[in-house]
Amino acid sequence: MTQLITYKKAKEEAKRLQHYVSLVESYQTDTLDRMIIKDYALTNSMKKTAENFKFLGATKEYIAMVIKGNPKEDELHKILKSGYMRKTRYSRSKQN
Repeated sequence: MTQLITYKKAKEEAKRLQHYVSLVESYQTDTLDRMIIKDYALTNSMKKTAENFKFLGATKEYIAMVIKGNPKEDELHKILKSGYMRKTRYSRSKQN
């Protein structure tokens, strides 16, 4: 069931999502790392991204290293790293 939200929050969410879509669509893939970032943005799956780049020898570990790496001035990478860290928080805390 979808939870109702206010009109103002809906407009803000639509704007945030449109910004994300624009970032992904205009993302320049001039290096392997940037290609991995874009593919992860499209799939949100480490497994699928690893399968897509298996022919280049990219492993899940390498892909995780790229995503967890320093995003510098890369806004899409910052968003993905933040989401990945939030998504894996529980499993990372269980390892300690």
